[in-house]
Amino acid sequence: MAENKLDDKEALAAAIELEEKGIKFFKESAQKSRDKMAKEVFEFLAGEELKHIDAIRAFNKNYLAGKKSDMQKLIDGMKATKGASPIDKLFKGLDKQAPTSGSDLEVYRFAQDFERRGEQFYRKAESEAKDPNAKKLYGFLVGEERKHFKIVESCLLYFENPEEFFHQREKWHVEG
Repeated sequence: MAENKLDDKEALAAAIELEEKGIKFFKESAQKSRDKMAKEVFEFLAGEELKHIDAIRAFNKNYLAGKKSDMQKLIDGMKATKGASPIDKLFKGLDKQAPTSGSDLEVYRFAQDFERRGEQFYRKAESEAKDPNAKKLYGFLVGEERKHFKIVESCLLYFENPEEFFHQREKWHVEG
């Protein structure tokens, strides 16, 4: 069976659908979560997906009208706020408390898979894009999905193995 190739128009429509599903999933996960940290992580990720969809829609509108997009402006609009990273803010002070519940582990695992699939989709779209600006947009989104995957991966590690989580975060070492 031949692998389906997406033209730029189809890829942009699929990207919008992917981000819409991400927003819905993360918003619902935040509402259902009983854990404060999980709720904050899912709300953050929903906000990130919202920034992505706004940029993709703006690019798509220009693309369909045959206009050029200001790629740097679109990408800058999707970048996280300046200062400490959102994940650093979420994890600040966690060394003083133990995980209260692992109830969100399955949601984290699903979120991790969702981000992995998003990264794969954007890699494929980037490699097949004809429009250089679309290629740039997808390349940026590959990095964003990878960053989100790492955030979820850190959350999973925190719940499953807090000692290893803090070891990695603090770069602890054994002296001997």
